[in-house]
Amino acid sequence: MAHWRRLVSVLGGRRIIGALGVLYVVFSVFRMGIGFNIGAPTGSIFIITVLIAVPGFVLIYEAYWLSQSDINTEFHTDIAGWCLAGFGTMAGLLILFHLQPEGGISEPLTGIPILTALGSVGGLGVGIYDGRAKTQTRQLKRRANQQDAVADLGQLALETDDLDDLMYEAVRKVADALDNDYCKVLDLDPENEELLLRQGVGWKDGIAGEATVSSVEADSQAAYTLATSHPIVVEDLETETRFSGPDLLRSHDVHSGISTIIGPFDEPWGILGTHDTDRQEFTEEDVNFVQSVANILAEAIERTETEQQLRERQAQLDVATEAASIGIWTWDIRENVVTGDEYLAELYGTDSVIITEGAPIEVFYDQIHEDETEETKNEIERAVTDTGKLKTEYRLKDDDITWVEVRGEVEYDGSGDPIRMHGTVADITDRKEREQRLERLVAELEESNERLEQFAYAASHDLQEPLRMVSSYLQLIDSRYELDEEGEEFLEFAVDGAERMRSMIDGLLQYSRVETQGDPLEPVDLECILDDVRDNLQMTITENDATIEADSLPRVQGDPDQLRQVFQNLLDNAIEYSDDRPTVHVTAERNGSDWIISVEDEGTGIDPQEQEQIFEVFQRGHSHSDGSGTGIGLALCERIIERHGSEIWVESEPDEGATFSFALPASGSQ
Repeated sequence: MAHWRRLVSVLGGRRIIGALGVLYVVFSVFRMGIGFNIGAPTGSIFIITVLIAVPGFVLIYEAYWLSQSDINTEFHTDIAGWCLAGFGTMAGLLILFHLQPEGGISEPLTGIPILTALGSVGGLGVGIYDGRAKTQTRQLKRRANQQDAVADLGQLALETDDLDDLMYEAVRKVADALDNDYCKVLDLDPENEELLLRQGVGWKDGIAGEATVSSVEADSQAAYTLATSHPIVVEDLETETRFSGPDLLRSHDVHSGISTIIGPFDEPWGILGTHDTDRQEFTEEDVNFVQSVANILAEAIERTETEQQLRERQAQLDVATEAASIGIWTWDIRENVVTGDEYLAELYGTDSVIITEGAPIEVFYDQIHEDETEETKNEIERAVTDTGKLKTEYRLKDDDITWVEVRGEVEYDGSGDPIRMHGTVADITDRKEREQRLERLVAELEESNERLEQFAYAASHDLQEPLRMVSSYLQLIDSRYELDEEGEEFLEFAVDGAERMRSMIDGLLQYSRVETQGDPLEPVDLECILDDVRDNLQMTITENDATIEADSLPRVQGDPDQLRQVFQNLLDNAIEYSDDRPTVHVTAERNGSDWIISVEDEGTGIDPQEQEQIFEVFQRGHSHSDGSGTGIGLALCERIIERHGSEIWVESEPDEGATFSFALPASGSQ
């Protein structure tokens, strides 16, 4: 029987069925010709022809239909065998029947073809039924094998940390379940634009772990798979039009296969592919099976990478907590058990075994300094019942010097009830000592500033009287004595020097009181400020025939008197250090939550090397050395703007004018 089936397989089941059908059709034509030659009745000729030809056409049609049916091609041979078995069985019976003396159905040339044709059709039907049954059985068995493979791989993925072991089992089971010659896992290297054959079965020795394929070349099935969001099925690589296939597949005589991405489409880890040297038609279940295995590998890879990241982060955390002197603890609120690490035990002077195994929170309450115990308990209670977060500081009981900071966050169940609090504890003694030193320094600085202010006030007050006396006597000299031209000039220099000295003293007094004598910041309309400054400088503007142009100015948060001083100093400088009939531009530009205010003139400009020093007390640029200023105005502007939380700067080139800009916070009411 095996030899007979092998012979039928070589000839081809569909070919045998089709050839048998053609034979009956040809014989029906031949028999019809014989009937007309011998003068048989036309009706008899027609019936005999139909009985022979119709089965022949049925056999021809069924041979074509098998190529379109869901019956596996492997069972076409069995169907042809059943067809030939029906033919042979009926032929043998009829031959024996016609060997009897009475003869057969009319005559041998008529009875044998009729009945054998009918027998062949009967055998065909039995064969198709048998083929369907075997196909379904094979598919069910194949599906069961695939399900078992998925289940086994899923279990292995949970049990093993060895990705290569899991990948090897995956490719082996996929190849076995689909009865394919090859299966592989390709590991993507995006930097080098290639895929490494990391694990595989069926391939030539030495290829796994060494062979690579391109991940970008147009003729690569792997590259095409990476660019597609669904599995790629190839029935015959020779007739494939989407890609030609890499050397790896062609060198192994691959004709069919399935390939799919491992991992998400936008960030693939690699490719799972299975291939066979024969042309195969893969079912939807086969494709889903390969995709399921790829999903298992993707989940295992992601889990492994996540675990590796967690191990690395834990190692980093251990190093960081040790270096930063930080302890970690957890409080099981329901069980009232606190567990922590060795640093926590060391910090509190408690047995490390008690801490690591767990102790009631009261054990830690006992370690808190009595002055902070009650407040700390209240903070913890508030975190559990209200805020969900804890941050508190206290001294330890047995050491007034040691300060600790405790932070924590509460974990709640689905009903919103607190179940645990996780947190850290850190020794902040050094920080507390620095804070205390800083507080002392701040107090000393405030005291020093107060003394300096008192000194500046006293100095300015005490110096005013001698200056007034000098000015008075100079005026008396001018009024009582007749001086020559040179004496008048000397006297004018002396009066001017006294006035400049008085201006400098007033400027120093204002500079020293910027922080202490300023008003609280409030919404200020800069339009009104600019109008006041124009009024104050009206004489200067008229004498110099100056023009002040201004954009619409905003409302800001500031001290009105101090901002008035800033505008007045900047506008006065812009007019003083400009040529005849100067023009000054005042602009405002929004920058996030601030307004950038700029005062631009067309004057002599400032050398870039001098732009920083002009904001220092008594420092003036060389280009301004001939002016009448005291050298305090810009320093005063800078200190006022710093009090408003910003800075002032200048952009200028010699002989090209200067632009002074500063930022002010926008008013919330604007």
